[in-house]
Amino acid sequence: MMKQELRALAADLAAHLKTVDEDTIPSPQVTLSGGLPPKADKPESPPVPVKKTMTAPGAIAEAMAALSDEVSACRKCPLGHARIKAVFGVGSLKAEVVFIGEGPGYAEDHRGEPFVGRSGKLLDKILETVLGLSRGQVYIANIVKCHPMKDPEHPESMGNDRPPAPEEISACRPYLEKQLTLIKPRCVVTLGSVAAKLILGETRGISLLRGKWYDYPNGLFGSHALKVLPTYHPAALLRNPNLKRDTWEDMKMLKAFLERPVES
Repeated sequence: MMKQELRALAADLAAHLKTVDEDTIPSPQVTLSGGLPPKADKPESPPVPVKKTMTAPGAIAEAMAALSDEVSACRKCPLGHARIKAVFGVGSLKAEVVFIGEGPGYAEDHRGEPFVGRSGKLLDKILETVLGLSRGQVYIANIVKCHPMKDPEHPESMGNDRPPAPEEISACRPYLEKQLTLIKPRCVVTLGSVAAKLILGETRGISLLRGKWYDYPNGLFGSHALKVLPTYHPAALLRNPNLKRDTWEDMKMLKAFLERPVES
């Protein structure tokens, strides 16, 4: 009888440990450097997934935690002085896809986590419905890690959002690229025009950029190109439900890519 109880306890413990993701950390934030990147390559046919180089999970988590601390202490631009909380990023450090938005808003500034308002709830629904993934299975970050505000003197005010300025983006870009280097995702999905233009060095709007695969311009992984898929920001879908069909098609493209075998 004792042996049966011990076996049952061991099985319960194993099941619990299997559900624990030691490579998932709470929200920190991301940044961009050196102005705008070079113009993106022309869109191409669906990319061939590239095999990721494996690094010790503990070392990645440690490096990401150190980067998060660096972002929390960052005062490289005025955003760092006005924010309530830095918004580093959230999700799995083993993620195959990283979603990148423009910057934190009111809700994110107060919570310290990206995409937690109405847009975030819609993004979660898209992930679950189309991709069959939870927020914890992907990684979510923003171009800038602090809330860009029209009136920095009143961070407690709602409706105080604005797009990030070029100097704010330049100060933040290195953080974002370090995050991508640590995670080594198979692809990136940019959410909205601002993120797509900045990542790809493009001037065209999201309606012209979406629906195609691009190469990440900076060659973070040497000869292995990081693929980029632009799509609409969830906030745009809330304002204009007619955009949902195009977004659905983009997510189907992403799903097909993630389901393809990784090239060895």
